[in-house]
Amino acid sequence: MNPLNKIEEVKEVISKEDIVVALFSDLSCNVCLAITPDLIQMAEEHPKVAFISMDTEVVKAMVGEYLIFAYPTIIVFAQGKESGRFERLFSMMDIEETVSRLESFIF
Repeated sequence: MNPLNKIEEVKEVISKEDIVVALFSDLSCNVCLAITPDLIQMAEEHPKVAFISMDTEVVKAMVGEYLIFAYPTIIVFAQGKESGRFERLFSMMDIEETVSRLESFIF
């Protein structure tokens, strides 16, 4: 999982990659820290999908740009468009199903 620290980097990855799973977190969020290993494993299982993470405390502009109101927030982008959003209460299976469905459409 690729940690990014600039909003320009985030926008570039979203525009260039077919599918992006983006974790928006805060370092004080224990749930964010707990799900990171699961996302890393998911990234290994889906090599064609870009997995990125951002600490919104480092780049506060991301909160407004991507409408982040709760932690963790995971947004799945397909061909530059938001295709799934998971906030606060979700299962990793929800994300897995979304990624797999998008992969079947795109690849």
